[in-house]
Amino acid sequence: MEGDATAIQNYFLNMQSKNTNFFYAIDLDQDGRLRNVFWADARSRAAYEEFGDVVTFDTTYLTNKYDMPFAPFVGVNHHGQLILLGCGLISSEDANTFIWLFKSWLACIYGCAPKGIITDQDKAMKKAIAIVFPNTRHRLCLWHIMNKIPQKLSGYKEYQSISFTLNNIVYDSLNQDEFEEGWAKMIEKYKLQNDWLDSLYIERHHWVPAFVKNSFWAGMSTTQRSESMNAFFDGHVNSKTTLKQFVDQYDNALRIKVENETKADCNCLSSRIPCVTHFDMETQVEEVYTITKFKEFYDELIGKMYCDRVLVQNFDSETLEYHISDVIKVEEKKKKVIFKVLFKQCDQEVKCNCCLFEFKGILCRHAIYVLTHHEIDLIPDKYIMRRWRKDVKRCHTRVKVNYADWKATPEAQRSTKMQKTFDDIKELANSSDDKCMIVMTWMHKLMKEISNYDGVDSRNQQASQSPIGKKSENDVNGISNSSRRILTPLAVRSKGRPPSKRKQSMTEQAIKRKQQKEKKRKSQKDLTQDFQPVISDAVCPIGDSLTYGCGNVVATQESNIIMKV
Repeated sequence: MEGDATAIQNYFLNMQSKNTNFFYAIDLDQDGRLRNVFWADARSRAAYEEFGDVVTFDTTYLTNKYDMPFAPFVGVNHHGQLILLGCGLISSEDANTFIWLFKSWLACIYGCAPKGIITDQDKAMKKAIAIVFPNTRHRLCLWHIMNKIPQKLSGYKEYQSISFTLNNIVYDSLNQDEFEEGWAKMIEKYKLQNDWLDSLYIERHHWVPAFVKNSFWAGMSTTQRSESMNAFFDGHVNSKTTLKQFVDQYDNALRIKVENETKADCNCLSSRIPCVTHFDMETQVEEVYTITKFKEFYDELIGKMYCDRVLVQNFDSETLEYHISDVIKVEEKKKKVIFKVLFKQCDQEVKCNCCLFEFKGILCRHAIYVLTHHEIDLIPDKYIMRRWRKDVKRCHTRVKVNYADWKATPEAQRSTKMQKTFDDIKELANSSDDKCMIVMTWMHKLMKEISNYDGVDSRNQQASQSPIGKKSENDVNGISNSSRRILTPLAVRSKGRPPSKRKQSMTEQAIKRKQQKEKKRKSQKDLTQDFQPVISDAVCPIGDSLTYGCGNVVATQESNIIMKV
């Protein structure tokens, strides 16, 4: 169906007509077939100015009938909620494709790269990040790495002991020297000549907490993002979802995110959390922080009761060094850990080697202990982060959103009406196989009847009268980009990375393997019968000479790029 690619461009043009800050970029192959696409609405672009310092990125969620991986750039707002800062649908997961996507996003955010980006261990992503974001701190997701321990090390006779030791070294090393010492002892003790461990050690600056905790990461992880995205689209997209259906659902998901943020803003401004301690800093933080971030601070304030001063000594002429003991709970066990806190009385500067403030933007219990010990009743302003405040007027909240307008189209209204009925039927028929068979028989019959219905021609005629064929002031060389015919993408052969990062049972894994084999056989058959093969390495990255302007069409020997800013 050639109309699928046209429909997605129609969506982009419609959104841009409502707000000129809507951004999209389309990459076509040499046959004029859609290959990669990126877009971000005006609110997402404005939100990046507030929350784009740290983002997560991955492509683990396959969402449509072309198996084009969904590639979102995700940040976290002042409530700790995930926010979408732009996204793409891509045809391949190689370095060239990621370079194209990252450059498109960089153009979208006015060339202001994030300070930090979190991904999994994909080598193509790493290469593209180094090229497009050379000054951005790249962190690998710790959970993904530690989750591979059984797969990579279970063959060792002393696996249980090795796993326990490795976890302790990774999670308990308070500084880089402790990690280096512990790692060397582990390798020597267990005679570990292991390529996987060697590669992890080389990459240690990108994933080990002792090496990354000095940078701000806003408490983000790629697993958090992946789980949220799966929940976002659960039940709404599947292997039959068209591109148009996908962007509709994406639009709906974005609307829900906006509603949730607005609701959280209202709750923060209209409600107060009763303070339960006599500390003035509790009242101070409750008055300025969002509810979510206040609760995180409150946990640290209460955790102060488990802290005790072990030693105080002069670090230099102006700075005191405190050794603070804390009771840490590891699974069902508890242990004492000594943290070092540096305190400078002259400017009330406090720094703990747990680096919670540097990592998450929340002052830790050890630092709070030292401040209260010196009878400092209020947290110094330098440790109150603007990012978590509820009394800040943020520019993205003033951007008018058009999600509801687009959903009000006749097509969308019909879709909503039918979906409700389909859901009711599904609920009734789900209780037995006989009922399910009745529904399936009826639906197959109905599909044939609708497919042969003459009204489909009139629908096509309406589509041809949409804004996609209108001339605009942004035409280049007298040819309107909106009238340029874009062909539907070919089915993508994915790299085999899983669509979800959650753990699966052995039964789920067995079912998944069987489904993948069946899908692969069907895909190969379809490709042979209907399509010409796609060559992944033919994807052409955006060149340095490309100028980003409204409606510019850039044609190369291997690709066509349409970019609307």
